[in-house]
Amino acid sequence: MKKTILLLSVIVLLFSCVSQKKYNEALQDSQTSAKKLRDCNKENTALSESIAALQKDLQTKNKNIEDLVRGDKKSSDLVKSLNKENADLKAQLDAANSKINEIMTDKSEHLTELSNVLYNREQELNQNEQTLDSLQNEFAENQRQMKELKKQLAGKDAQLQKIQTTLKDALLGFADKGLTIENKNGKVYVLMEEKLLFSSGSWDVSEEGKKALKEIASVLEKNTDIDVMVEGHTDNVPLKGKNQIKDNWDLSVMRATSITKILLDRSKINPNRIIPCGRGEYSPQVKNTTAENRAKNRRTEIILSPKVNELMEILK
Repeated sequence: MKKTILLLSVIVLLFSCVSQKKYNEALQDSQTSAKKLRDCNKENTALSESIAALQKDLQTKNKNIEDLVRGDKKSSDLVKSLNKENADLKAQLDAANSKINEIMTDKSEHLTELSNVLYNREQELNQNEQTLDSLQNEFAENQRQMKELKKQLAGKDAQLQKIQTTLKDALLGFADKGLTIENKNGKVYVLMEEKLLFSSGSWDVSEEGKKALKEIASVLEKNTDIDVMVEGHTDNVPLKGKNQIKDNWDLSVMRATSITKILLDRSKINPNRIIPCGRGEYSPQVKNTTAENRAKNRRTEIILSPKVNELMEILK
């Protein structure tokens, strides 16, 4: 400001010798210049302030740029890291897909195998169902046969009981002469001791024995569906052979045959119903340790059993 006043003073001194008009013009120009100078100063101040603001803004922008650059580097590093992770994940995914494909292939083969197994099991099940139906039908038929068989057996048992009772009544007079009757194993056993039928070592039947056998034959004639087994038994005392008899076995056979012939003599019994056999000493009732025991073992058993032909037909 001081420089401006000094400049004006110099100008006044310089122009003091000029005319008033020129002075005034000069003064006016000076004032105008001063005004312009002030305006320029103001503008310069405003520009300075604007420049300062721009510089500050530039600093801010530069800082932002630096931040962006740093951020961009971080972003670039992050992108690189993400790309690496993405590559790793892709590799893992490829490996997983490969494993899945392998597993799916195995599973497919396994499912095919299971499907075949299931089909075979279904075939087996169908076969088992058919077998079960067949077995159920067979079981039902067996049940029917069992009922029929039980019915027939009950009838046979009743028949045997009746025959046993009839024989006991018919042979009541021989009860104390060495004859007993019992029912066991579904059969009637008529046990006749040696003393009732034979002399020692003989196969000729005594008259008393013949009477008992005729009573038995009479009962058998009325019961045609009864099979008869005549068994001869001896003790274990060795027999001195004479004629065709060489040992106890021969003797037991001859005795069984003699009794069979008497049962058939002048009777209506079918010979096919009677089987004579000799058991010798090999089926004793008691041990042959005493004379009494040996006497018990010297016996003839007439075994009556129901025919099984009808029963066998039921079981077919």
